[in-house]
Amino acid sequence: MSERTQIDSEKFALNFASSNYEKGLNKKELIKESKDYLISYLTAYYLAQDFNNAEKKSFDNDGIKFQDLSFEELKNRVRDLNKY
Repeated sequence: MSERTQIDSEKFALNFASSNYEKGLNKKELIKESKDYLISYLTAYYLAQDFNNAEKKSFDNDGIKFQDLSFEELKNRVRDLNKY
């Protein structure tokens, strides 16, 4: 991977604080929740990147555009993606 992931600290903190404000967590719980939130965020982020890369590889490599595939070709490509 040539690019490093950068998290906008302010956006992350605001989203986390907003989602946990009303829970009334103590400091220990808050730290655990923030770590869990970060793990969830990064997991979703990298899964989405993996999907985008697989989709790009599958549908852009041979010059055939998604909208030009027949339903059967699309099913075959999705099936092939699920092999990994």
